[in-house]
Amino acid sequence: MLNQKIASVLGVVKWPLAILCVAYFPATAIALGDELLGIVRGMHFLVPFVAGAASYLALWLLVIRRIKVDFLSTLEHEITHCIFAWLTFNQVVALKATLRSGGATHYRGTPNWLIQTGPYFFPTVTILLLILMHFVGAQHLGLMYGLLGASIVYHVISTWAEAHHRQTDLKEAGLVFSVLFLPTANLIFYALIVAFLRFGAGGFAQLFGELAHSPANPLRLIAQILP
Repeated sequence: MLNQKIASVLGVVKWPLAILCVAYFPATAIALGDELLGIVRGMHFLVPFVAGAASYLALWLLVIRRIKVDFLSTLEHEITHCIFAWLTFNQVVALKATLRSGGATHYRGTPNWLIQTGPYFFPTVTILLLILMHFVGAQHLGLMYGLLGASIVYHVISTWAEAHHRQTDLKEAGLVFSVLFLPTANLIFYALIVAFLRFGAGGFAQLFGELAHSPANPLRLIAQILP
């Protein structure tokens, strides 16, 4: 079946990808920093974007972190599992999200590390907002940029809270693999989002061009060392 073939391919690329993520972490961090500086240097959505991010951070500090009810974050977490189950041609049969007891996603098919780690690097809420932006009038774009800023802070905080050594998902994917893969995976998604906000779809090519020409690109470093 197709989900078995995909799982096999993912199994083959798993550790080479982990090594690449470690090697490219410095270059990815630099690229994300450059993209964020691009926002600071006069992008029109800077004020609502930062206002949204700061507002969610304040709300989390003052209210959300004191509440023991995690239904919405659990639901988003499980939906992300579903997305990667569907993308790898598995059949989702049930999704459960509770107020205080976590959640679960059940699917028929072949497990793989992409399903297991998806919620820890893929900012589902932010991606949905980016899609929604295409259907929103110009008069509401300020609000959308504010929501995007809030969603990124939400993802950073929720990922930090959920990604720990007792997490079943990460144990199934492999703790060592998760430690090697997830930091760079998160940075690359944040950088892609900011690049898209700045330049549209063309920002993707620009970002990968920045990575290719980065002084921290490991391939460039190796080429400089070799005779």
